Amino acid sequence: RLALYTLFPVVRLNHLLSQLQKEREFLLQHGYSLSYARCKL
Repeated sequence: RLALYTLFPVVRLNHLLSQLQKEREFLLQHGYSLSYARCKL
């Protein structure tokens, strides 16, 4: 259970970032620019 709770946010974040990468050109056409930064806690 601890492994699942630890791993899930990373899996979720990677999925979200891959979705945004797929939609990048569409977003640029509509004037949106996305960037993200990762911080190690």
